[in-house]
Amino acid sequence: MNDIAALRSDPLDALAKARAVFFLAPSSHIGSIHMPQVLVECRQRFPGIRLVAVDDMYHAAPGMVEGYDQILPVADYVGEPHSVAVNCGHLLATWLYFDHLAKARQGSVIDLPELLYAFDMVLVYQNGKTTRAQTLEHAERFSALKRRFADAHSVDTLDAVLRMRMTGDRAHLLDVICPSEQEYFSMYRSELTPITLHDSEHYVDIGAYDGDTLRKFLTAARHRYRSIHAFEPDPSNFAALQQRMGSVPGPIFLHNQAVGNSDQPLSFSAKGNMGSRVEVGGDIQVPSVRLDDVLDEITLLKMDVEGFEAQVLLGGAQVIGRCRPRMAITCYHHALDLLDIVAVLDRIYPDARLRLRHYAMFFYDTILYVE
Repeated sequence: MNDIAALRSDPLDALAKARAVFFLAPSSHIGSIHMPQVLVECRQRFPGIRLVAVDDMYHAAPGMVEGYDQILPVADYVGEPHSVAVNCGHLLATWLYFDHLAKARQGSVIDLPELLYAFDMVLVYQNGKTTRAQTLEHAERFSALKRRFADAHSVDTLDAVLRMRMTGDRAHLLDVICPSEQEYFSMYRSELTPITLHDSEHYVDIGAYDGDTLRKFLTAARHRYRSIHAFEPDPSNFAALQQRMGSVPGPIFLHNQAVGNSDQPLSFSAKGNMGSRVEVGGDIQVPSVRLDDVLDEITLLKMDVEGFEAQVLLGGAQVIGRCRPRMAITCYHHALDLLDIVAVLDRIYPDARLRLRHYAMFFYDTILYVE
């Protein structure tokens, strides 16, 4: 991984020589999150540079966004000498389209994550410098992890994710990214789906948010299951979960609690969105439970708890060891999450079969499947 880091180009050098920067599809999901700070950094570091949005949505409604010197529809983008194009596309098709378009126009091309690294901005919950440093520091552990995977695609996925993490170039993901419809589970039942559902699942959803994955489970299971337990500590998210799932018939139990390795209240940052999480110095205290204390039966477990996954596993060591559920676990919020999760699994579920899949053109949506 050291050679990868050494070979990466310097986006700041390209920007310093540029007269204009064309941001392609900045209204995308990741663009809407990161572009406000990117524009501030560009203004401060490169005064006089022209910042241009190439985006049909922004062009149709120019009042919805600020900070650009010009907004162009995609059809008018031709590039120009001494310019840089930044691909802000989020969906795979969008990224591929603008990657091709930018390379066919005048100027150099930078991927948005490369710019986030150059400005040392936060990627998910860690900045680029920390993410890269921790990855390099634990390179031998990541290499050893490959021997734990049950298929070649998992090995290829880990390699691609680590290369993207070191360089910021999302092109490394192109040969391993999976359809987002297959994330966690799918309504299609074939060898390609990550987890095959049965008609008698005891399903547990930890980090249930507003019920988005829960609804996906119901569709994939064809509304046939034994029980559902959904845990969501954020008050606003839990209200949405109740509204959407409260009237669904069947043995569905909704819990306004965090899950971890303690029954003591936890400090929690309640954002009312998918980023709510356990965090030191959070704005509220939320009740917390251990799976070992509240559940007797689990056949399928999904968790997305913003980097707290290893603690959930520790608090469910007994019931997981006894029930041996299939699991789908997020492992991308911090650089070492995957290593921490597997270290716990090796203690409580040592003969588990592990597979790794990635579902987004960004740092998130890497899922570890356990069975």
